[in-house]
Amino acid sequence: MEDFVYRGKEVEFLQATGEVLGSNKYSETHISSSGGGGYVGKYGGNVSAPQVHSTAVTNHEFWIKTEDGVEVDIKLKGVDIPLRVGQKISVIAATIKGSESMWYSVLVNHSAGKHWFINKADDLNKLLKLEPLFTGKSLIIAGLIFFAIAGFTAHNDFWEIDNDYWEINWHYASWDLALSIAGTFVVYRLGAKLVRLSKLNKSLTAHLEKLVQSAYQEA
Repeated sequence: MEDFVYRGKEVEFLQATGEVLGSNKYSETHISSSGGGGYVGKYGGNVSAPQVHSTAVTNHEFWIKTEDGVEVDIKLKGVDIPLRVGQKISVIAATIKGSESMWYSVLVNHSAGKHWFINKADDLNKLLKLEPLFTGKSLIIAGLIFFAIAGFTAHNDFWEIDNDYWEINWHYASWDLALSIAGTFVVYRLGAKLVRLSKLNKSLTAHLEKLVQSAYQEA
């Protein structure tokens, strides 16, 4: 299948096509609690019960037999896709070229003429780390800008003891100017990042749609 390249990172898409041999679904229930506690003293107090939350996650495991006779086990988590034994399907997975990690992206049911996105463009971006929203680099650079401007605008006083040396008097630094310029830089970097994310999602979504149509045509 056609690869997807973004800023030097090459995403490879792999396709497995075959006949469904068996399908099994089961749910996992995750229970968590929050809140609760209180205080009881000499003159009484108040104790509140914790709130219990439960979340059900659907797991889907099925086997397909490819055209060359190989049986492949596929496991999906948090996805509920209707499948019937005997149907012909294709599963498309994505991975960074050279990496051992792989994530399912699309399931195409040729028999039913339908397809489902297991991980859409935004999800794939997070899993493959193509364009992370926060990396910390902008904050580090902003910090350097902040102190550089503050130091530049501070008064430099000179003394002579044994050797000449200089000392920055931070009391006279233009902290407001430094903060304003550093903040403007962070806002600019965040805006540029959001624009790149938007373009990436559109390009990757179009690429996934292209792969789906290619899978339909090859069936």
